[in-house]
Amino acid sequence: MNRGKRSLGQGAEGIIEEIKKDVERGSAELAVRAIDAFIALADALRVDSAEELKRSVIMLARQIADSRPSMFSLRNVAFEVAVKFVEASRYVDNPQILKELLKQIATTVFEEYRVALERLRRFGRDLLSGFSSVATLSYSSTVLAVLKEVGKKVKVYVAESRPLFEGRKMAAALAESGIETVLTTDAAIGYMLKEADAALVGADSILMNGSFANKVGTLQLACTSKFLGKPFYVISTTWKALPTLEYSEEEHAAEEVLPAEVPPIQKIKVRNPYFEVVPAELVTAYITEEGVLKPSQIVELIEARLKKYRELEKIVYG
Repeated sequence: MNRGKRSLGQGAEGIIEEIKKDVERGSAELAVRAIDAFIALADALRVDSAEELKRSVIMLARQIADSRPSMFSLRNVAFEVAVKFVEASRYVDNPQILKELLKQIATTVFEEYRVALERLRRFGRDLLSGFSSVATLSYSSTVLAVLKEVGKKVKVYVAESRPLFEGRKMAAALAESGIETVLTTDAAIGYMLKEADAALVGADSILMNGSFANKVGTLQLACTSKFLGKPFYVISTTWKALPTLEYSEEEHAAEEVLPAEVPPIQKIKVRNPYFEVVPAELVTAYITEEGVLKPSQIVELIEARLKKYRELEKIVYG
């Protein structure tokens, strides 16, 4: 059988397609869906041997990692499940038992991920409780959860985040929670930062030099924060960190910027980048499950995990 064409079952393959096309949810939520894909694989896959199941698990990990290369958390959770499964499969030959074991491992990794999110929310709540107002942009389930924990004590300014206006979703969720919320255009970031005490954003990926990637507009927010002397915080689990300086940019359809109902503009090229890298020198601190860390401390943490990352890559990619 051609391994590249091996079917992983409609459930797992459907989740991969969902992850590829999802432009609304952040990487924290999509990482959970990646874990779900392994459970779907265990439920649906019909295999005759432990070796065949192991190959399918590794293939799924690769496909998850490659589905959105700009979101490092997908790679990390997929590799973690796959490698733990490969190690466990050395001692079990029965594919049915191994499928149950795969579900247990996926559930364990989910629990580890959930605990990390809970820890960073506590650190974020403690830090942000000292501010009366913050500015943010786009939609981040992690940022939203932390601001909900801070509660009505903080006023939030949200940039709407074109072209799909994820910031509007964020503003609506904050307002529904009883938080005083101000929605602005992306171009008004400087205006709103003059009134805010600090800026807070999520991250899709953290690179080994302490920089990070997030929704386009974040660099503008970071630069403006620096110019105005406002602290700029990034809240993210270290599951989103990788020992690399390479970052795969995502660019989406021009029609999102100029929809079909808008009269066409002749002789122009439309660019629609989704993410951009923000340098470490613009970051005041990272709020993580390990605590509130300076960018230099993030670099040290990634370097300490370098050997493990390389071992995981070798197992999954060979």
